[in-house]
Amino acid sequence: MKNSTSAFDEKTQARIDKLTAQYTDKSLSRSERQEAFRELARVRYFADPRPSISVRKQAMFNAVIWFLDTLIFGCITFIKKEMNEGIGNVFSIALFAAMMMTAIFMVAAERKYKKEPDDELSLNSKKRASELAGLALIITAAAVGLLVFTLLEKTFTLNGDNWLGLFCTLVFLYSFLNALFFLIIEGRDTAEAEEDE
Repeated sequence: MKNSTSAFDEKTQARIDKLTAQYTDKSLSRSERQEAFRELARVRYFADPRPSISVRKQAMFNAVIWFLDTLIFGCITFIKKEMNEGIGNVFSIALFAAMMMTAIFMVAAERKYKKEPDDELSLNSKKRASELAGLALIITAAAVGLLVFTLLEKTFTLNGDNWLGLFCTLVFLYSFLNALFFLIIEGRDTAEAEEDE
């Protein structure tokens, strides 16, 4: 699929070059460089002829993908060891294939749609969602650990493969929670803004 974002008219390209120079200029303050970066994203967004996808829809797609990847790595890490070797290997291959399909879907969506740039409200929502996701991840990990190791009396050997699987599961779980909390916060903020109008 041809990506049409590579060619802009001369006026737009000149503005992009100017904003890129400002964004990379180390002599400017951090806030000035951030503003140049946001303006650069806006210019590229409006010059891009592809159909757009909103920040909320991006988060919805991401939540689904991260949830699937969390399930995949969680199952490979925690459930595979309960199976015999042959079935476990088939199970791992099937889950890995599913993960690759989600990655291909994400790449295809990235090429087909242009992403709506974040505004001030969505940036604040993302910041709050990130904080809540970190807290929820700690609580979830503690609850699951308590359930598995204490109540169910299961053991878990921390070898190289398990470390990698556990790390990936936690990263994907955090990403899923982050997208989920963003959707909740953004939906609530949007409803409040509509009530105020």
